[in-house]
Amino acid sequence: MKSLLRPLVWLLEGAAVGFGAILPGVSGGTLCAAFGMYRPLIGTLSSPRKNLRKYGFMLGLFLLGAGAGFVGLSGLAGMLLERNAPLVTCAFIGFILGTLPSLWRDAGERGRTGASYGACAAGFLIMLGILLLLKGQSTLTITPGIPGYLLCGVLWGLSFIVPGLSSSSLLLFFGLYQPMLEGISELALDVLLPMGLGLLVCVLLLARGIQRLFDRWHSAASHCVIGIVAATMVMIVPAEALGTENLLFCVLCVLGGGLLSYCFTRGCDKLNDSEENGKGKESKGIET
Repeated sequence: MKSLLRPLVWLLEGAAVGFGAILPGVSGGTLCAAFGMYRPLIGTLSSPRKNLRKYGFMLGLFLLGAGAGFVGLSGLAGMLLERNAPLVTCAFIGFILGTLPSLWRDAGERGRTGASYGACAAGFLIMLGILLLLKGQSTLTITPGIPGYLLCGVLWGLSFIVPGLSSSSLLLFFGLYQPMLEGISELALDVLLPMGLGLLVCVLLLARGIQRLFDRWHSAASHCVIGIVAATMVMIVPAEALGTENLLFCVLCVLGGGLLSYCFTRGCDKLNDSEENGKGKESKGIET
């Protein structure tokens, strides 16, 4: 049963990342980190020969789910955002919030030092400053076309490599979000192919450097990611949520999303622990 449940979990996690990454303000990298897929993804991209055998099956299912969520649910994302964007955003805020305990635990698996807490605070403040700066800028429109969709792909790649960076928010800033969303939902090759190329080039160029950063300063880098995730979560709180009419529903969406993601990540953690214990028992049996 567990062997069948684990692949399904990877598919669902991928679908959630693909769907969430479409929403303005939500970072694909943040969701990858929340589900514990960030390090395996970066490690495999930076050293394919070393990590494909270890993570290949898991990442294959995860990316399949992400592709399905990204392409198949783009129309749904547009419809939900059009109907009530604040409630959808609040649900994803709760979804991210519910994963923070698991992120904190994983970041401290090799211990915590003063540098770890400092990196967490620095990640929070730097990302907060960047997002505030971008938020204060006026819209700069880029005409949709191959160069524009290449830029879309590069920004998508950055959003997966840099947790907390929302490509959708930047695409709204450049006026490319709506044309891109329509092209994805219609499976338009003149949109999908340039985007795929830009994403692939960006990810391959940056993955090795990010992996070296984690290898050398694991605790500080992991806590910095938590700070970045927290800053993003704060900045995507919709202003409409503060209105008296929407406040209660937005709070309920945050609580519901948080409870759902917390239970989901706890279930995944228990599944991982049981699998590791099973492998430990098998190895002891072989040794004897």
